[in-house]
Amino acid sequence: MLYLVIINGLIDSFNPCAVGVLLLYLSLLLSMQSKRKHLISFGLFYILSIYATYLLIGFGLLRTFHLFGIHDFFGWATSFIILGLGIYYLKEYFLPNFYIPILSPFFSRCRIPKWNPNYTLIAAISLGFLVGLCEFPCSGGIYLATIALLSVKQTFMEGLLYLLIYNLMFVLPLILIFASVGNKYIFDKLKKIQAKSARLLKLIMGISMLVSGILLLIWLI
Repeated sequence: MLYLVIINGLIDSFNPCAVGVLLLYLSLLLSMQSKRKHLISFGLFYILSIYATYLLIGFGLLRTFHLFGIHDFFGWATSFIILGLGIYYLKEYFLPNFYIPILSPFFSRCRIPKWNPNYTLIAAISLGFLVGLCEFPCSGGIYLATIALLSVKQTFMEGLLYLLIYNLMFVLPLILIFASVGNKYIFDKLKKIQAKSARLLKLIMGISMLVSGILLLIWLI
């Protein structure tokens, strides 16, 4: 289970929204020649805010699954939602221009928030909170599948420990990007990689969701 949590957390972490926002605002701060302590404070509070927001979402779901159970209708419904999300992301990779009413507008809603680029701690915390909320409907299928599996196989306290690890993996790329901000060459490379890998990420997410959904179905049978 630990390996699955780590892998799913890493897959979930490579999302265009959280990474894109951090790259954008660090770039803006660098262009304004902001002081190093401002860069450090912004990145630190942004990452902490995303970690706390995503963890609280997971905590709420895990608690709900343990209180009401995941077997019978609730478990089956969760499995098919996860499988449906996996199929949707595979569609986004292979047929990106194929429009699905309701779903396509909903999943395209996650965009980099418009925000005053001037540095403030409130901006960093607010951006992290908004991005964390935005990420769950956009790419939270992997998170939902992982939590569902944890509720089936682990106690609540064990599941909470795994959630801490999952969310550490979720913010790990952000930490690495933030750590590289002092090296212009690495920072520019990361921005190019992030732009080019957005489509491939949809394929990886789709496969991961399908595998997680199938595993959950197997454990429910």
